[in-house]
Amino acid sequence: MKVFVSYSHKQGEWVRDALVPVLRASGSDILIDWERFKAGFGVVGQMDGTQDKADRHVLVITGDYLASKYCVHEMDRAIRLDPSFTNGKVIPVRLDGATLPPKITRPQPLYVDLRDHDAGAQWRLLIGQSGGDLGMQAPSWLAALDKAKRNLERSECVNLQVNGEVDWRAWLRELCETRFPKLAVVDLENPAAFSRNGLISEMLRVSGRSRTVPPPPDDLPEMARGFADNRRSFIALIHFHRVAERKHYGMDLFSALRFMVMDARQLVLLV
Repeated sequence: MKVFVSYSHKQGEWVRDALVPVLRASGSDILIDWERFKAGFGVVGQMDGTQDKADRHVLVITGDYLASKYCVHEMDRAIRLDPSFTNGKVIPVRLDGATLPPKITRPQPLYVDLRDHDAGAQWRLLIGQSGGDLGMQAPSWLAALDKAKRNLERSECVNLQVNGEVDWRAWLRELCETRFPKLAVVDLENPAAFSRNGLISEMLRVSGRSRTVPPPPDDLPEMARGFADNRRSFIALIHFHRVAERKHYGMDLFSALRFMVMDARQLVLLV
């Protein structure tokens, strides 16, 4: 489902760091200005053209929003599509104590109240009406994201354990693309990483150190030389449960990785 997000740029940080990641991870196709607008074209024309593609319109209503002529323009266009709020096309979201305008209060829609950003039930209401499913509580999803970011910023390793139907790929994508772009990814289900030599080659490659890795046991000294350039590397090893099936990796590999993480401080891992 295509979801247009109408908001004031004064709430842009919250929209970028919380609202959009949650809706996108829930399966919504987000239509938002910083991804869709192009330089050299009229602002209002691009607003209208982007908004016209939407199935749902999320209105992030604050005092700043109601004071902006551009935001009010988007709100009015959305409400004209469903003025009696009978089709569920328009989803008002309250972020502060601003008084809702009569065009919203008179039809009395059930708005989403996120003045408390940790209100899990309100997040579920928003996600459900946007046509998605996060698979867990949105505040917990965001908290895990922020905690992983803080740990990585402190060069602390992260162990992510996923239960249930959570789309962890969307979570990891958000972490890598916006929260911590220095994090590179090695997928243990990629055939290139099936062998120990291949895994080491992939770790070097994603960290910008492509080099020829010899067969064991000379692969471990080559790995050490590859990472011994005073650049700390941050690598996510996904599908790490596959390690239990790959006895050929050998305990000496994990001893070497432990040394590089704990003693040499060359590596920081998210597994």
